[in-house]
Amino acid sequence: MNITGHTIKEGCVEGEALVLTMPFSFLGDFDLTTGRVNDLHDQAGAIISDKILVFSSGRGSTTGALIGFYACLFQTGPKGMICQEAEPVIAINAVMNDIPTMDRLEIDPMEIIETGDWIRLDATRRVVRVEKQIALRKAV
Repeated sequence: MNITGHTIKEGCVEGEALVLTMPFSFLGDFDLTTGRVNDLHDQAGAIISDKILVFSSGRGSTTGALIGFYACLFQTGPKGMICQEAEPVIAINAVMNDIPTMDRLEIDPMEIIETGDWIRLDATRRVVRVEKQIALRKAV
């Protein structure tokens, strides 16, 4: 399934989706050194590193941009982000840390994408390709 949307930061990446059911903040929602989501989040223990992070919106402090920068240095941050609506701190993180990011998709990503789905995020062409995890298991 292909879904079009609005580009925040251009780039093309693919990987496994991690869907967060709560808004996400780079400040306090994950361990900067491990990439592990903290205990206060619904997906506590999940690793955001090397994932396409899917979430509703950010809830950020401007310090979150600095934490995102360190996550990029430590290679513990996401490789791409898809959200319903990117607030300024998420947008700053995307641009500052070269994380391909899209929002305002034509179909709500929270209703279509599930953790474990394979995502090709082509923010340059404004397209998200979703391959359902069930289809991948059948193919293997």
